[in-house]
Amino acid sequence: MEVILPADCGNAPRMVIVGDFIANWASGDHEALSTWLSEDASWTLVGTGTYTGPGSARDAIPQQSPDRLVLQSIVTHGRLASCDGYLQNGPDRTPFSHAIRFAGATKSAKIAEIRTYMIAREGT
Repeated sequence: MEVILPADCGNAPRMVIVGDFIANWASGDHEALSTWLSEDASWTLVGTGTYTGPGSARDAIPQQSPDRLVLQSIVTHGRLASCDGYLQNGPDRTPFSHAIRFAGATKSAKIAEIRTYMIAREGT
């Protein structure tokens, strides 16, 4: 899978963490994702359901492994982060946005909550 990150992705440590986390999400690496989720984490796939704990990573990964992940922006501030972009399989794109809340402001704090918005679009 080709991964394209924003040019300013290395400006803050948490931006790198979010970029890596979303790359693992897009590639379906639920084991890597689960190490970043707190024991009581909640992951909501808007319109689908909410999953809890580190095992939620398995339920929240995309249905198909994309050819390409494009992260258009990553924003972090204290315990909060967000990112948006799209997954691409051939001509089909799936735009997404993640809103993330970490358990604390430290670089090693685990993720306490994620809300994921996705819209499948064919041939865009």
